[in-house]
Amino acid sequence: MAKVNKKQIKPLVSIIPIEPKDVERFWPLAEFMVTEALAFSGKYAESSWVYDELKKDMMQCWIMFGSDESEENKVFGICIGRIAALPNYNQYEILICTGKRRDLWEDSLIKCVTDFAKISQCKRLSIMARPGWEKVSKKWGWKKKHVQLEKWI
Repeated sequence: MAKVNKKQIKPLVSIIPIEPKDVERFWPLAEFMVTEALAFSGKYAESSWVYDELKKDMMQCWIMFGSDESEENKVFGICIGRIAALPNYNQYEILICTGKRRDLWEDSLIKCVTDFAKISQCKRLSIMARPGWEKVSKKWGWKKKHVQLEKWI
């Protein structure tokens, strides 16, 4: 049996901000991750609501797209956020951030989101995240201030 030489690929993942006019075109790449994240978060919304909010520019979507060592042209993750107009300032809220191989995109994503928040005159970033984000977020200067707990009744 002949041995197949598998090409070694240099990992490179780009953060692609999706403009409202392009949501329809890119939604098939993101929808399944949005649906999974919403199901995991208590199904507080349907993916169609997120889609509509993205189209109206009420939310923003970033797709983490690229290659790892073995796969080219793959979606590695998605991030959905929105600007919240609070009484004293705006804050940028990350509602969904999920994917695989976070090590390939986490730093670039945080830079993109932070830059967007600054341009949008937000004074604070906020994320409701799973516990795994707490440890890694320290390197970007995030501090644990609160914990969200829930109980279904």
